Amino acid sequence: MIKNLTSNIRTATLHDAEAIAQIHICSWQKMYRDFIPEIILQNLSLKERTQQWRDLIEREVKVLIMEINNQIVGFASICPFRDFSADNSMGEISAIYLHPDYWRRGLGTQLCLAAISELANQGYKKILLWVFEDNIQARKFYDALGFEATSSTKLEEFYEGGALLKEILYQKTL
Repeated sequence: MIKNLTSNIRTATLHDAEAIAQIHICSWQKMYRDFIPEIILQNLSLKERTQQWRDLIEREVKVLIMEINNQIVGFASICPFRDFSADNSMGEISAIYLHPDYWRRGLGTQLCLAAISELANQGYKKILLWVFEDNIQARKFYDALGFEATSSTKLEEFYEGGALLKEILYQKTL
């Protein structure tokens, strides 16, 4: 396995929405198969997910794209923290996904560090993100990057009639 791939990180445009959606779906189907019912994962709609990403990009949600050889292989979306009593010093990594073919090569770390850097450049002093409680792989990833689990949790329903999953809030102070 090649570990040292040269990547480029840039801001997403509307043109990138379908590639983002494809990575989002593919990553969910692989990573969340133990948490979300298979029927829901198999019925994720590329058309709907593409439109969701177009809408987010049009609303000026910042989405960072990771490319290798001009091919999009991952993305991270960042925004002001969207949950309880947030103040303007708290930013959020609301999504971060790599295509499964690129997992375990250090690229997720590069992408997360780019998201952290962008949030710091925007003036945020604390970065927060939600992680499925049972997603041990993701929790170890964030621990290694200096994030800490907080005592805040929430139950989130993924798709109508879908799984009710517990998420833990992680934070990193800059």
